[in-house]
Amino acid sequence: MSQLQIQLQQTAEPLLNVQEMQFWLDKAVAWGQADSPDTRKDTCLHLSRLRDFLQQLLTHINNMNSTTETMKTLPLLGQFLGRLCWNPYVTTDATSRRLLFQCLWGLYTEHPGNAVERKANQWIRKVLCQLATEDEDAAAQTLMKHTGVPPEEYHLKVLRKRVALLQQSIGKSCSSLGDMNQRCSCDSLLAASEACVPLVTCPEAAPLIGALLQQPGTCVRAALSEDFLDALSSAYSSQRVSLEEQAVVSLWYHNLSSLEEAVLRLLECVLTKTGLTLQKLKQQLTESLLPKACAQHCSIFLVVNDIFRSILKQAEGAESVKYLIQIFTSCFLRELDLLQHQTSVPLKALFPQSPQSLLVPLVTLPSEMPQEAWRHHLNWLSGSLQRLTEEEEEGDGDSSSSTRGHHKVFDAWFLLVQCAHWVQAAVQLLVTSGPEDCGPLMWLLTFLPPPDQ
Repeated sequence: MSQLQIQLQQTAEPLLNVQEMQFWLDKAVAWGQADSPDTRKDTCLHLSRLRDFLQQLLTHINNMNSTTETMKTLPLLGQFLGRLCWNPYVTTDATSRRLLFQCLWGLYTEHPGNAVERKANQWIRKVLCQLATEDEDAAAQTLMKHTGVPPEEYHLKVLRKRVALLQQSIGKSCSSLGDMNQRCSCDSLLAASEACVPLVTCPEAAPLIGALLQQPGTCVRAALSEDFLDALSSAYSSQRVSLEEQAVVSLWYHNLSSLEEAVLRLLECVLTKTGLTLQKLKQQLTESLLPKACAQHCSIFLVVNDIFRSILKQAEGAESVKYLIQIFTSCFLRELDLLQHQTSVPLKALFPQSPQSLLVPLVTLPSEMPQEAWRHHLNWLSGSLQRLTEEEEEGDGDSSSSTRGHHKVFDAWFLLVQCAHWVQAAVQLLVTSGPEDCGPLMWLLTFLPPPDQ
């Protein structure tokens, strides 16, 4: 009995047929020992069955808890995959090549915890470079010898060239094709993003990563691998990869966890600092790219806004949190104004929970109307908020309507927190107002949501 059979039989629940695994390992060895017409014919005849087996192998790898565990159950797995990756008659088959990529990335460990996983990562990178820069060995060696280019430099240059060609292949989305019945390249996006999983920190792959992230989502087939997005998000948050601004925005658009992490990191950074001036706060918000991302994508703003709502509730209206939300909204509205000729997203879509009668009056800046109109505008705002509060109080007897009323009042208060420029305008007018004009302004300044909100 071979070593591979013994190892597989020691697995509690083997997912692979022992004899079939041994059969394919023997085939891979035989195919690699001789390049003859018979060998090529045998390889081609077995490709269909090989694809099925690679799919089973991929399932087995994905069911393991770690690369270390996988290598314990399949100690010859690296030899098997390596032989296939170096076989041009296997790798020229698109499906086999994709499955090999998936098996390799399934073995890749983002944070290796031992020597086995570190060694496996190094080997996977080497194999991926081979797959990406595959050339006829004799021709490549001759070229390197005559040009005097070191092998590492040669392969890096070829890798960059292949990355550029792959960029071109994914460059045409459905919207750029004249004939909608023409096959688009969106099918290749998933495969390309899967192939990038172990390469997200490689500088040579940066152009391809940027191109993948910025593909327009005009087609249902234009989906990126979740593993690719998660690996890229982890690498970016740990500063192991540098992304251009638009690539960061696209990453947040595609990956919710990455966006949430960026918002929470911003909150932690800002709220733990003392003595932060308005200018420095605006600078920090701008550098975070979040206001710009929110202006470009309504869905990003809705997520960020929801996080702010939740944090404000937990902080019970803490002034530092309110101030941050106010300045963030101000930066967001400024970015939105810069994009007004490019986007037509209505305010209602950006603030769906806010009372619509109050939305435009609150979002409008005091500088956008004559100062003599401020008092009338503020009196109207104060009266509208008072009526909303009274309607909520009148509905206290009905639990369902009371709950809806409480939410309405909180949503109105949250919008006022975001648009605190009118609170500041009320303070400014209060200084010069007589006793008879102070009532509505004072009410506006003391307006709070229900205690249970």
